[in-house]
Amino acid sequence: MGTSIMSQNSTVLTSWKDIARYMGKGVRTVQRWEMDFGLPVRRPQGSNKKAVLARPRDLDAWVALRCASRGTRHQEKGAVSQPQLSGVMALHAQIETARQLQQYNRLLTEEVKSQLTALREQMVQLKKRD
Repeated sequence: MGTSIMSQNSTVLTSWKDIARYMGKGVRTVQRWEMDFGLPVRRPQGSNKKAVLARPRDLDAWVALRCASRGTRHQEKGAVSQPQLSGVMALHAQIETARQLQQYNRLLTEEVKSQLTALREQMVQLKKRD
């Protein structure tokens, strides 16, 4: 029933099934990840709790952040013979994660600005009616 839709150069996943398929996991697993680990899933305004939306780039950034953190911990444990190399690798992973999060933050800021503009326009229209 859920489908992926295109919106301004990005795909939006519109069901738990689509999200699970994209992540390569089961529906219950991604639902648990949302509850326990903050998987970035959105719910449309005014809809029931079952309706969900997710952007692949948001999911990718979430995975990169979680995997970079785990990778850093594993590298630190096993980096006895090459501490500098593992430090550089960990730093590189953290920089890449920071870049992805910065881009994600910019996109969210743009979305918030767009939504505020639309809300202002609605308010103006409502005032004109009165």
